[in-house]
Amino acid sequence: MFVSPAQADRAAGSFEPDRARLLAGLLVAGGLSLGLAACGGEVAKKVAFDGAEHAAYIAKGKASIDGEGFLRRPNGWLARCSGGVVYLVPATPYFREWVEVYRAGNRIANSSQLNESHSKAIRKTQCTMQGRFQFADLPAGKWIIVTRVTYDGNEWNSDSTLVAEVETRPGETATAILSNPNRI
Repeated sequence: MFVSPAQADRAAGSFEPDRARLLAGLLVAGGLSLGLAACGGEVAKKVAFDGAEHAAYIAKGKASIDGEGFLRRPNGWLARCSGGVVYLVPATPYFREWVEVYRAGNRIANSSQLNESHSKAIRKTQCTMQGRFQFADLPAGKWIIVTRVTYDGNEWNSDSTLVAEVETRPGETATAILSNPNRI
């Protein structure tokens, strides 16, 4: 019996991320609380937020990012970040520390209290149903992009956070592909 990819996708379950898990698992509204499947302990933040260092990232610019977020499932079909939130943060030592702490399986202590200081430096958008996303009016610089792809099915399950770095230049559109190699 032939099963189309769409039928298989429906049989495997919804690919749209559960909002509660997404918000708990990614950057908390206006803050950075990655929660990237962190099951270790709490780690004190070592790098302080420097408003002057982040001021250039908060300003409007003439660069943009076009991207796509997906996972290739074991059966070869794609699970996309459809409807999911994509976060963009400056690739500064402050935000890189967040990623490294969560990559190590830990979490930042008192992360909700830190949100006030860095909330203006975080941008977010939403993936289309095809798993595409875009950020516009960006200043030149290096950025960290974070999203989550979830799929549930009888044989395969995954709830993965994808992280990549991209550099923008004035008047140019950078491309960002977040997929299996970007899992943390």
